[in-house]
Amino acid sequence: MDYAFILGTHPAWSVAEIDAVLGEYDLFWENERVLIKKDANIKAESLIKQLGGTLKIAEIEAFAPVSAPVADLAKQCARILIEKGSRGEGKLVFGISDQGIGGGFNAEKLGLTIKKELKGMDVSSRLVTSRDKELSSVVVGQNKLITKGAELIFFRHDNDLYIARTLAVQPYKDLSRRDFGRPVRDDHSGMLPPKLAQMLINCAGQKDHDGLLLDPFCGSGTIITEAMLLGYKNLVGTDLSEKAIKDSRVNAEWTRELYGLDTRAKFHIKNATRLAQFFKANSVDTIVTEPYLGPQRGLNDIEAVKAELETLYDAALDNFYQILKPGGRIAMVWPVFFGKEFLRPSLDKWKQVSALPPKFRHSPWAKLTERHTLLYHREGQRVWREMIILEK
Repeated sequence: MDYAFILGTHPAWSVAEIDAVLGEYDLFWENERVLIKKDANIKAESLIKQLGGTLKIAEIEAFAPVSAPVADLAKQCARILIEKGSRGEGKLVFGISDQGIGGGFNAEKLGLTIKKELKGMDVSSRLVTSRDKELSSVVVGQNKLITKGAELIFFRHDNDLYIARTLAVQPYKDLSRRDFGRPVRDDHSGMLPPKLAQMLINCAGQKDHDGLLLDPFCGSGTIITEAMLLGYKNLVGTDLSEKAIKDSRVNAEWTRELYGLDTRAKFHIKNATRLAQFFKANSVDTIVTEPYLGPQRGLNDIEAVKAELETLYDAALDNFYQILKPGGRIAMVWPVFFGKEFLRPSLDKWKQVSALPPKFRHSPWAKLTERHTLLYHREGQRVWREMIILEK
């Protein structure tokens, strides 16, 4: 079967993550927000929980000429809804999402024509609409489109109009609970969203979940708790702050009890620039971390801030090199101030790895930096995030 992945607000990060989890074989980046996986057998409901950067996973059901009449499309869609849509008691509920079709494609007109077609088949239905061309994961979830009908997603591929049926949407309630509902949330020391932590962990590419994964700037424990949920068994978080270690322990235990996990992470008060005194040489499989990114306000002397952070990162990276196993990787966030002021610590010992596979690096939607890294930011942010992947 063929599948469509509807990507998040930073599509290149989403593609990098999917590639790291599934492998690039038979992956096709069709437009900014759609990635196609061909000839696969995917368990969408479990996979969507692992992918922080994917909004929806859909199965491709059919295709038609871009110029197909609305009446013909409606008949095709009605058959899909009858044959593949979930049916509970009452009306069949469905919605339509337009992933950049263009050319006068009118989702609302098509939806009303599908309703008429279903009525002719003695099927009562309700059309879910939105102000946006694409139905959000929240709209799909709240209207129970997957359990009481279907969401049909339309996009272009190879000059054809593809029709996909949504199988799973990002667990937005769960992600929000893990972000805002956890017992301790320190807005001052760090606010790494759970889905971004998932993406970093996945992009690190550790295949053996029994190997040691370390977060040496663990803050309130977001990376460690997300790694617990992804199935990692051997987890250690360290931080120079005693408060951070206490917070991490509380959040890890809350996560373990909430989700019924067996894994118990370990936390220690340690300086990231002296980890070689605590860990044995060549003992850590992977390091995933968002270190101190500098002040979020008062960035008047950028050069001084950059110099301070580069000194910190140089010392930390030297320790990371000593404790990582040969071939071990780091997935790390570095700050980019105002979207243009980059850090440049010494990387003489390291092999830098691009998160995107070669086939996607020249995509018009890749938006790589000059050192082939990816940026993550929201509008108006002064400090952007740069994903750095290094290999020993």
